[in-house]
Parts: sequence; structure tokens; C-alpha cells
Amino acid sequence: MPFSRRTFITAALLWQAGRAQAQSPNDARVKARLALSLARFTQWPASSFAAATDPLWLCSLHLNELMAEAFAELSGQTAASRLIKVSNNPEKVPAVCHVLFVHESAERAITAALAAVAASPVLTIGDSEGFAARGGMVELVNVNDAIRLDVNLKALRAAQLGLSSQVLKLARQVRE
Repeated sequence: MPFSRRTFITAALLWQAGRAQAQSPNDARVKARLALSLARFTQWPASSFAAATDPLWLCSLHLNELMAEAFAELSGQTAASRLIKVSNNPEKVPAVCHVLFVHESAERAITAALAAVAASPVLTIGDSEGFAARGGMVELVNVNDAIRLDVNLKALRAAQLGLSSQVLKLARQVRE
């Protein structure tokens, strides 16, 4: 995959978002934008979309109104030439989602959410401690007031998803 100017710019934005203060009032916005950036660096199997014009669904499980607002702001943007549609707290996670963000406020739902999408081509992102160790694909970790990534390659491969090497270089930890 060639390293295009757009890829470079997106990598820079992802890096900047990762440096943002995790405890700032914009925490929800930073996490939502990171989820979108990660979607832009993910390769899904062709079977994930029925048509080239199908939208990419970004779903968020949370018990936090700020998260709902932050993810709603992403609706209408694009990733991989697909229109982004947002679903907050979807009832049927695997049926609609391509990306599933599980906020720490929905801690009790993590096990069920990960089980619901197991082996499905759904990129799972979470900010709860141990999210990647429990089977999530990307864990957002607060390190010295900055957001870093822990990546679970085994979970990505099981779901037949690819994550750009540019993202893996930014990760604090990559687990096999």
C-alpha cells in the first residue's frame, strides 16, 4: 500500500489526537475522532459491504451524553470513500456496525459486546483498562495524560481485518 499524502496527514492527525490531554473537556471528542481515524486505517473484507456505496457504520456503546454528542458529530464524514453513519447504543451490534467503540461507562457491556461481534469483521475499540486483553482490538490507554494505543493483532486477524502499519507504529503495545 503506497504511503500517500492523505495517509501521512491522517497519521499526523492520529498522532496529534493521541497527544491530547485525556482528562480535558474534549476527552469524548478526542476518543470519537480517534475511532474515526482508526476506521480510516482499517481494511475490511469485501463481504463487509454489499455495495460500493454502502455507508460505514460507527457504533458507540456508552452511558455518557458527551460521548453521544461527540460521535454524532462524526456523522456525514467519510472513511475509505464511504459515508460515515453513527449509531449510539445500537440494539443489534453485529448487524449494523463496522466499528464498535465501547466507552468505559458501559463497562458491564464489554463482555457481551465483544461476544456479539466475535469473528465478525467489526473493529472494536475501547477505553476500559484491559479492553485488549479481554479480546478487544484497540484499547485507548491514558499514559502521562496522553492517549496511547494498545493493539490486539490476534483479535484483528480473527475478524479478518487489517490495520495499517502506520497505526501499529504509533501503538504503545502490539500484542500477538
